[in-house]
Amino acid sequence: MAGACWAWESMRATWRRALEAGDAIPIVQVTSKPLADLPKVPLAISLAKTDEARRLIQVGIQDGSAYSRPFIAPPGTPKDRVQVLRKAFVAALSDPALRAEADRAQLTLDPVSGEELERLVAGLFSLDPPFVDKLKSILHR
Repeated sequence: MAGACWAWESMRATWRRALEAGDAIPIVQVTSKPLADLPKVPLAISLAKTDEARRLIQVGIQDGSAYSRPFIAPPGTPKDRVQVLRKAFVAALSDPALRAEADRAQLTLDPVSGEELERLVAGLFSLDPPFVDKLKSILHR
């Protein structure tokens, strides 16, 4: 499941009583798309006032949550084997028994594809140094 999604699942499990009682109220989502359970809670990126702020939220939070729990193979793994592993992973997550178990546990499966993860990580290496410095200054406080 994607990072922000598993974070919501964890919060929902840990804070269930407070959420149900209204003692804990989510006020913003840091996901790239709204979570079904929180239809009226705004996305952080929609509250950003500048393009730079939106980009900081996207790279520093949204994209980062996509690769917060990756399944990875060692360097040098043949590309054909990577493709087999990716296909098997998608098939496993599509298994009706796994989906039913996730539903019973009230968990959402929202995987990020290997191709998307690869694209996001590669994008980190093309960021401009001033942008990276700004992101570091925000994230390393």
